[in-house]
Amino acid sequence: MTVKRRVCTSLISLGLTLAAGAAWAADMIVLEARGINLRPGQTIDSTRPLTLKQGQHVTLISPTGATLKLDGPYTKAPDGDQSRAMPASNALALLVTQRQARVGEVGTTRGTAPNTLPDPWLLDASRAGTVCLRDNSDAVLWRPDATRDADLTVAPADRSWKSNAVWKAGADRIMVEAPAVIHGDATYLVTLGGAQAAIKVESVPANLPNDSVRTAWLAGKGCEAQAQALLRNAR
Repeated sequence: MTVKRRVCTSLISLGLTLAAGAAWAADMIVLEARGINLRPGQTIDSTRPLTLKQGQHVTLISPTGATLKLDGPYTKAPDGDQSRAMPASNALALLVTQRQARVGEVGTTRGTAPNTLPDPWLLDASRAGTVCLRDNSDAVLWRPDATRDADLTVAPADRSWKSNAVWKAGADRIMVEAPAVIHGDATYLVTLGGAQAAIKVESVPANLPNDSVRTAWLAGKGCEAQAQALLRNAR
C-alpha cells in the first residue's frame, strides 16, 4: 500500500470514529425521569453536564437508539458514559427475558409470547398488556384471527364512555369511531368476542428522530410486539 493510500485509509477511519462520536455529541431523548424536572420525550444536550441528586433517576436514548440509565449522585456529561449504554436490540432481548421470567404468574398472559404484528403501529386488541400509540395518531386495533365476526367493546378504565362495534370477518384491523378517542397515558377495557382485556396505552412522542430511537422507546415502555415489528422492518 502506498503512503498516499495509507493516509487516505487513516483519514477514512478517523472520520468514521468521529462520526460515531458525533452521534452521541447531540441531543438525547428522555425516556424516563424520576425525582427531577425532566419529562419523557424531552431532549437534552449530551455534551453538557447533567446533575442528579441521590434518589433521582433518568433514562436517556441516544440518536443511535442506545439506552443509558443514570442514577444520582451524578454530575457530568452523559456522552462520557456511552460505553455503558445498551443497544436497542439488547434492550428488547432483556424485555423478552423479563417476560419469560413471569411465565409462572397465574391469571395473566404476560408470560406468553406476544402475537406477531404485521405493522408496528397496530394495537393488539386480543390480549392484556401495554401498547404504544404515536402522538397525534388514530388508534388502529388489530386481531390475529379475522375468520369470523366478533363483537367489540372499548371503554376507558373510568368507564366515562363506551364504544360498541361488530368486527367483520375478513378484517384484521378496525378503528374506534368518534366520539370515542383512544390516547396515550391511559388504560382501556377491550372486550373482543366476550373476552375482556385491560390494555394500557403509552404515548410515543412525535419528535423521535428515527426508527432506532423509536425501537428503544417501544422496548423501554414494554411494547414488545411493536418493538419486534419495528426492528423487523428496519432489517
